[in-house]
Amino acid sequence: MGDKAGHSSDYRSRFVAHRGYQRMYPENTLLAYQKAIEAGALFIETDVLLSADKQAVLYHDPTLKRVSGCKGQVKNLTLAELIRTPAYEPRRLGQQFQDQCITPLNNLVELLKNHPHVTAYIEIKREALAFAGASETYSSISNCLAPIASQCFIISFEHDFIAFARSQGWARCGVVIKRWRDLQSRTIQSIKPDTVFINYRKIPATQELDKLNFELVIYEIEDPLLAKEWLERGVSKIESFNIAGLIASEIGSQLHQG
Repeated sequence: MGDKAGHSSDYRSRFVAHRGYQRMYPENTLLAYQKAIEAGALFIETDVLLSADKQAVLYHDPTLKRVSGCKGQVKNLTLAELIRTPAYEPRRLGQQFQDQCITPLNNLVELLKNHPHVTAYIEIKREALAFAGASETYSSISNCLAPIASQCFIISFEHDFIAFARSQGWARCGVVIKRWRDLQSRTIQSIKPDTVFINYRKIPATQELDKLNFELVIYEIEDPLLAKEWLERGVSKIESFNIAGLIASEIGSQLHQG
């Protein structure tokens, strides 16, 4: 990981592929992650929900409408049904990726096995926890991730779940926070998160960022100049839908030269 702020000699380690290479491909699909890695991504982020039979799949929304173009909820379909369900974002991307289907977490695990230099942030959605509870959700996901545990952070907006994951021995844990002051909560302080994700607009203007004892990842930024501004201010990583654009940008070149 480099130092405590998550810095590394490889400039690509300053960027996280948000839901894969989402700018050009359907989010949270194996295709989007393959393309992100091809573009040079060393860090990726994915969202995880559970099927009716409590198997982990890569999906952001609890409902199928936006990404799959059909009615229904992820939690009401079995894994066998979900992997036959399209995941092509028709309103955003039209029909060009209609052959893409919902990706099980197991498939991402296999991809990461083949790319041991890539690290994944696995975001557990609150809907999965509401459906299956902390223990069953953790069991399903941790068992799936076990072969590549050293490559994975488990993160969530649900901080009690991350505290549970930490208590179960998961080594790399992180939280997603809505407000900077959330860092003062007892739960987060007990977790001692390795990484913290936050919308960059929620960081106080006067906050010093170069003395934090955790890695700070901000989202969602596609503009290279804005990314440069925040990296210079002290954030560890920039999460972006346009991973290839940031890596290939002038800021990417400057980081590489530096």
